[in-house]
Amino acid sequence: MAAPPVPQPSFDSAKLYVWVKSLEGKVNNLLREVDILKTDFIQRTEKMKKELKSFNDDFLELKRDQEAASQKMDLVIKELKRTAGIEEITTMKKYLEYWNPMTFVTQQDLNRALDARMSKPQQKT
Repeated sequence: MAAPPVPQPSFDSAKLYVWVKSLEGKVNNLLREVDILKTDFIQRTEKMKKELKSFNDDFLELKRDQEAASQKMDLVIKELKRTAGIEEITTMKKYLEYWNPMTFVTQQDLNRALDARMSKPQQKT
């Protein structure tokens, strides 16, 4: 007994054409998606570069401000070192209390007081 002959698959060019066209469509879709991803990646990279430059500029500005504040604090500290200390203030306070400038009389006040005193005895007599 002989085995039945296996039919040879026939070459169908229409099926091959449809299959190739389907693959071509899928490749085109993948190329479009890759192009969209590439464009999006480029845009995000440029945006990140701008933000990084902005952060860098802000950081440099903060560094300059910190340096300026540090210089001002150094100047204030130098000025404070030149001011009077607590001992000097205590000594000045002690001498001011001895001197007591609040009880001083001006020349005009003295003249008025003398004129007032001199005018009072004349009115009594």
